[in-house]
Amino acid sequence: MMEEKKLVPKRRYQGFTEDWDKSKLENLASFSKGKGYSKKDLTDIGHQLILYGRLYTNYETVIKKVDTYTIKQENSMLSKGREVIVPSSGETKEDIARASVILEPNIIIGGDLNVIIPSKELDSVFLALNISNGSCQSELMKRAQGSSVVHLYNEDLISVTLYFPCVKEQQKIGEFFKILDERIANQERKIAKVKALKAAYLTEMFPQEGETVPKRRFRGFEGEWNETILDSVLAYEQPTDYIVDEDSYDDSYDIPVLTAGQSFLLGYTNEKHGIKKADVNNSVIIFDDFTTSSHHVDFFFKVKSSALKILSSNSRKYSTYFAYLILKNIDYTPESHERHWISIFSNFEVMTPSMEEQQKIGEFFKNLDNQIRLEEKKLDKLQKMKKAYLEEMFV
Repeated sequence: MMEEKKLVPKRRYQGFTEDWDKSKLENLASFSKGKGYSKKDLTDIGHQLILYGRLYTNYETVIKKVDTYTIKQENSMLSKGREVIVPSSGETKEDIARASVILEPNIIIGGDLNVIIPSKELDSVFLALNISNGSCQSELMKRAQGSSVVHLYNEDLISVTLYFPCVKEQQKIGEFFKILDERIANQERKIAKVKALKAAYLTEMFPQEGETVPKRRFRGFEGEWNETILDSVLAYEQPTDYIVDEDSYDDSYDIPVLTAGQSFLLGYTNEKHGIKKADVNNSVIIFDDFTTSSHHVDFFFKVKSSALKILSSNSRKYSTYFAYLILKNIDYTPESHERHWISIFSNFEVMTPSMEEQQKIGEFFKNLDNQIRLEEKKLDKLQKMKKAYLEEMFV
């Protein structure tokens, strides 16, 4: 006779040894729905309101601060504290299977939100973590309905299978992840702060429209900057020779495959031909010809597609990294799906100082970029730690 698998997690707090229980969520909670309200109902002051969009734009396991307000309507649904909310519509199955806890009472719960009120057998934070991760999340993703817009209803939540220990152990687990989430949030705030500082310096250390000198300057540099066009600063190269043949990427391979879009690094290839040999002394800029986003690159690489230009300094008068900062400082939003470098960007008028001042400015911003990368690595480490603990501390 086959022995039944023990319901215990890999990692556990000392003193807890009992098997976890298994039950349908309908036996452990009651269910409700949020009512009314949308973005158009928001006001500067009034009654605190949670809209379903918050679970996408500002997701937290435990909602700490509600800074959206409305004028309270009759028959509004108000929190009592301990409610777990799950969006009932979203763009993808992965996005919709997430939950947050409202610990504070008297907060309006808007429409398009499933509301779970746990029994005394369930800790709210533990339940939200369970819904948002592991086997519970996988089950909800399978139950989610729709294609362009995905839906998840209380009927789906009621039937989900939940594995859970005693309340005391649930609370221990919940407290652990609350602390870890706070560390992650603090790290995200630190990164945002450095990025905001960089954006402010970009504004102050480059001349604004109609000006020939910046507001903030390193000591020893004076005089007006020179006006030229980007085509005189940067030469472009078509990426055709460097496009990867196959997208069978693996982290064990050596050569990065890049895109000029937000994702930047797509993976690594083992292809040995058609490699762009950039380095610290011969860096380049990859420029997305359609979105106009860009990245500075100082290492060997290949690219995914031809929808970009590879830019580099046109002469010894210009630093490629400084030119990259110029691109980042250009306020331009594409209005149509067309190529932009040759027809538009290359003709932009820009201001440049001496090479010595370019290098000084470049060194300053490289230090900021290095700081951002360092903080992002710390964030990545924390996020990976959380993922590992979620896998090990739940059944």
